[in-house]
Amino acid sequence: MLQRASRLPSRVLVQVRTQGAVFDATIGNLSPGGARLLGVPDRALKVGERIDIQAMGRNLQAEVRWNFDDTCGLMFAQPLSQTDISAILGSWTLH
Repeated sequence: MLQRASRLPSRVLVQVRTQGAVFDATIGNLSPGGARLLGVPDRALKVGERIDIQAMGRNLQAEVRWNFDDTCGLMFAQPLSQTDISAILGSWTLH
């Protein structure tokens, strides 16, 4: 059975860019492989869509894996390093 990666809780404001829209949202949790995005406008993202996220000076590419109401799950194009995660979350670090 596959084990899910540890997710770090967060409330980081980010800017999301798609082919047709730009909006602000919040990262609800973060792992090296992906994130949960909160506050997504109705019908703004579709499963399989590729998006860009600006988070604390980092530009991240991700794919939407699932969505429900104003929440969606993302898989990053490249796994985040501990340095990236620390920069995005501020004082939070992975151990």
